[in-house]
This record gives sequence, C-alpha cells and structure tokens, in this order.
Amino acid sequence: MPSELTAEILRQHSVKERKALILEHASLIDATHITDEKLRKAYKLGTIISSLSKDYFYYQIEQNNQLEQQSQLIQTKTDDFATNFIDWLEKDFENKKQILDRHPNPRNLFELCGAKLLVTSNSVTRSLSTKMGRLWEEISNISPYVIVPEFEFNIKITGIDIVIFSNETVYLAQLKTLKGTLTGSQKTRAEKELSIHENPLFIAAFDLGQWTFSNSSQIPRIAGSEFWQKICMDYNFVENHVRTMLQRIDKAFSQLAASETSNNS
Repeated sequence: MPSELTAEILRQHSVKERKALILEHASLIDATHITDEKLRKAYKLGTIISSLSKDYFYYQIEQNNQLEQQSQLIQTKTDDFATNFIDWLEKDFENKKQILDRHPNPRNLFELCGAKLLVTSNSVTRSLSTKMGRLWEEISNISPYVIVPEFEFNIKITGIDIVIFSNETVYLAQLKTLKGTLTGSQKTRAEKELSIHENPLFIAAFDLGQWTFSNSSQIPRIAGSEFWQKICMDYNFVENHVRTMLQRIDKAFSQLAASETSNNS
C-alpha cells in the first residue's frame, strides 16, 4: 500500500519520480464503471491529479512573479516557435524539391503535375496547425492557474491537455485552436473523453469560426478572451504576439516561394 500522496511530496521529486508516484496511486482508483481501457486509465489519472491540484495551484500562485512579465514571456515562446518553424520550412522546401526532381511515383495530383509550391503549401498548413496546438499549451502554462500534465508530470491523459484552477474549482480541459477545429467523429470522441471527468471543459484558444463542439451543460465550452481571462492572462498579448509570429512565418514562406519561382523561370 503506497503512502499518502500530496502536492508537497510531489514537488520534492523530479518529473520522472512524480510520474511514477502518480501512476502508482492511480492504479488503486476504482474505474470499473468505464469499459474503454484508455478512458479508464484517463479517469484514474485525472482523479489523482485533480485531488492534488488545489494545493499544487496554491503553491504556484504563491510563488508566481511572472504575471507582470507576460508579454515578454509570450513573445519569447512565439519568437522561438517562428524560428524553429521557418527552419523546418526551409528544409521542407528542399526535401519536396528533391522528391519532385527525382520524378517519384506521385502520391497526389500536385506531385503528379510537378506543382512544387502547391505540394509544399499542403504540408506547411497541416504541419503549422499541428505544431501550434502545443504552443497554446506552452503559452497557457505561463499562468500559475494552469498545469500541463505532460510538462509537469510527463503524463499524457487521453482527451485532456491542461488542468485549470478558477474560482476554487479544478477543471480538466481539452484545448483546441479554433471553435470549429473538430470534425464530426472528433466531436463525438472529445465529448466521450471529457464526460468521464468531474469538471470537464472544452476550450478554443481563439474565438474564431463556428462551434462544432456541442453546447452541453455537462461539458461547458469557452473561447478566446474568456479562456485567457479565466487563467489570468491578457488575451491582447497573446493575439498580438501570435499575429507577429504568423506574419513572420508567412513572409518567410513567401520569400522561399519567390526564390523557387525565380529558379524555375
């Protein structure tokens, strides 16, 4: 029988040790009412982390001295993201060029027609959207009112990206970029993943598009400034730095495209 687990005990250990302790205690949680094996594990992990989170948050809030530095911290993360993505972009352009120049068996219409920019554009937008999902977690993690289980405990909880503390309540939340991010099948899965937890929350980092996630009293949904205010972060800082980041990436893409067009003329 493991000893009692508290937030104070967890903080005294490394991330690797925190993970081991949480997994050990989660294994003792009764989740026989959940038939899906992945969701059963998610329920156990969510239950343990929720039970510890209030004290964990109290400590983070007490120790926090970064709220006045929010703009600079957000800028650092968006600058780093842009730099890393542009580096990937340059390599991706070169890789696509080499693939098309060798005349491989085409995988799509763009490759069949040798449309290099369209081939690259397709992969760029997909990759950018995927990578930005993690960026919102990193930015929100600046707040002492947020815990990202993957960062803090090296634990991934199916369907849960961040844990939020607001008005003395701990929420287990799924964080997406836009209100319309989910497709039909993804919406059903997200609802199932969130519904097993006591205080679930569905979040869109930006209040853009139309909701595809159902409006349910059991699973509240929030978007844009309402989310960032909930974790005591200035939405204007987030939007301004993200705008600068994407404009920088767009400019780099335009320059690479212009260079490619010039080389082919």
